[in-house]
Amino acid sequence: MEENRQQSRVQFIDFGRSVAICMMLQGHFISMSYGNYDFYMAEIFKNGHSSNILFNAWGFMRGLTAPLFFTISGTVFSFLLHLQLRKSESVRFWQLKRVKKGMKRGLMLLLIGYLIQINFKYISYYLHGNINPHFFTFHVLQCIGLSIIVLILVTYLGLKLKISFHWLYALFGIGMFTGTFFIRSTEAYLPPHFPEMIQNIIQGPETEFSIFPWMGFVFMGGAFGSLLAQYSFHEDKKRLMKFTIIFAISSFALGWIFTFLSWYTPQFQQSHPQNLWYFDRLGFVFLLFTLFIPLAEWKTAKNPLFLGMGQNTFFVYVAHAILLYGAFIGYSLRDLLQARLSGFTSFIGAVLFLVFFALLVKYLPNISAFFRNFRSKLRS
Repeated sequence: MEENRQQSRVQFIDFGRSVAICMMLQGHFISMSYGNYDFYMAEIFKNGHSSNILFNAWGFMRGLTAPLFFTISGTVFSFLLHLQLRKSESVRFWQLKRVKKGMKRGLMLLLIGYLIQINFKYISYYLHGNINPHFFTFHVLQCIGLSIIVLILVTYLGLKLKISFHWLYALFGIGMFTGTFFIRSTEAYLPPHFPEMIQNIIQGPETEFSIFPWMGFVFMGGAFGSLLAQYSFHEDKKRLMKFTIIFAISSFALGWIFTFLSWYTPQFQQSHPQNLWYFDRLGFVFLLFTLFIPLAEWKTAKNPLFLGMGQNTFFVYVAHAILLYGAFIGYSLRDLLQARLSGFTSFIGAVLFLVFFALLVKYLPNISAFFRNFRSKLRS
């Protein structure tokens, strides 16, 4: 019985990862290829909504993609880490398999995140001693990698200080969210006078996914994951859904409280309370979690093609960056399709893009075996 419940919980997490990666794939394809994307986005920035109802609905869901991706990343890692912590109390923290794997994973994500920003299309430019400033961009992989490393360090701190992990993670996450409000009150690069590569982590010329607020989503997911590990296998599905709803309501409430308090800060004139949007997004993410719990039990949701996407998020992300944006090679679908498709053809293209990656993940073991055999033959 205990094993079945554990498997159900893992399926729920895998389902969420699969949804997140699919939302990312279709969102990036449509935003790149849809001809009216910039027009409707300009309307949203001006009026808060566009004149196209379908685009508004799609845009709302796309706005949840990154928060879902970061939160589920924190949930997965924290859940697995705390399962091992509970089972291996006699093992030193830094000797835990999950800790070692997490540190290696975090460093690898940082390294690969920067490497895929090298464009070999401009190899001669590099050979002349020039460095493309985009190489120092702090993006998704770097942010998740650094967040995992920091989460491990904070976990060690909590272990030494004997602080409840979920409260420690939640306080750290809230700190990252509220810190964002004050950081956004200035246009200056932070920290001042530091190298651009360091500034981009917080607020710099090439910042895409600053640790403020994105590390906060990882830590809030970490708080959720640690509680799943702590109370797992004795709560039924309905109780778990109530648990996620409480998380959602708490997130919305925190957003309202901090929005109210923001009126009394000197930074209010420079940083509008809308910069506290991440509390609302976090609330919607936990509402999605509430939906994922029953949906993960559906037979269709257990399809290996679908779940395989969530179990290979790193591979899918890197492959989509190469195909869609020309990472490494410099040539991509963007050269052919950028802003050239209608809404319907862009939608069909996104579906085909998803199907391609589902099949690619399905045959990934065969592809890996082929290259291993090819490499062994070259050595022999």
